[in-house]
Amino acid sequence: MTSRLKSATVLCLCLAASLSENARAAGSGFDGRWSVVLVCPDTTDKNGLIKGYEYTFAVSILEGVLQGEYGAPGHPASVVYTGRVSDDGTLEITATGNTGQSEYAIGKVAQGTRYSYTMQGKLVGSGGRATRRELRPCTATFARSK
Repeated sequence: MTSRLKSATVLCLCLAASLSENARAAGSGFDGRWSVVLVCPDTTDKNGLIKGYEYTFAVSILEGVLQGEYGAPGHPASVVYTGRVSDDGTLEITATGNTGQSEYAIGKVAQGTRYSYTMQGKLVGSGGRATRRELRPCTATFARSK
């Protein structure tokens, strides 16, 4: 291999490594710890008034993967968030958990009943918002933790 070809090969490898590093850095713009305030206001269903509630908890984002929880997973009044954050801040979240007291649950189901729903939203800078897609109106407000 000629000296010129070796130099070109080394240059190409260095550029590829640099581009790969830049791509990783761009994808991690939202990485870190975030505080979430989940607000589900009072609503109604065929059983009448369903009381609202508010949960405050932390989530972490690492390489675009979101994870967090409120309460003890598998126990009443708990929720686990898993999801993805795109490079542009778009949020896709799946929430799974167990209901709290029946007056707070759609259908007034028994405490501890499993549930799941999805949320969609967006992070911008150090904040963001996501809204629940199914069953009842809920909004999650995100703030980057310091």
